[in-house]
Amino acid sequence: MAPRDADPRAAIVDEETFTLIADLEVRKAVRLQYYVSLLAIQPDVEGTVTGHDLRNLAYQVADVISAEIRGSDVIGLMRASPHLQVLLVSAHLYNLPLIIERITRAVSTHAFVADSRSVPVTLSVGGACFPTTARLREELFIQAASLTAQAQQERTGGHRYRLAQGGL
Repeated sequence: MAPRDADPRAAIVDEETFTLIADLEVRKAVRLQYYVSLLAIQPDVEGTVTGHDLRNLAYQVADVISAEIRGSDVIGLMRASPHLQVLLVSAHLYNLPLIIERITRAVSTHAFVADSRSVPVTLSVGGACFPTTARLREELFIQAASLTAQAQQERTGGHRYRLAQGGL
């Protein structure tokens, strides 16, 4: 019997599925004592991109990210900002800068399309880790989203990120 082709890319799911997976993964992490990290990512473009084009742009970014993380990780397409969330299984807080660097490098070299034109994309990223910075899934989501908003306010050129401080 020939081996099945395994897709090495991370799954891209809707908001409801992502929330369910995150909840289940945090519960499992409690039982098996491992780390779960969350990246909240807001793609930023110069000019205005709205509605369907914004959703399509978020999917394009998610597709690029999915090739840069493990197949066991999950990317959620969210309805509100931050538009992408990435659940990283067995990833500690100290691993996040390297993961973010790999993601931002891939995004920087990709050509994105919105409103039938090529648009450069920068990322604002916030990251948190269970149980290092958060004790509940809800805290993990709140921390990551808040840190993304802080990173977005920096308004420096290029990608920017903020991570939760370790040690509860």
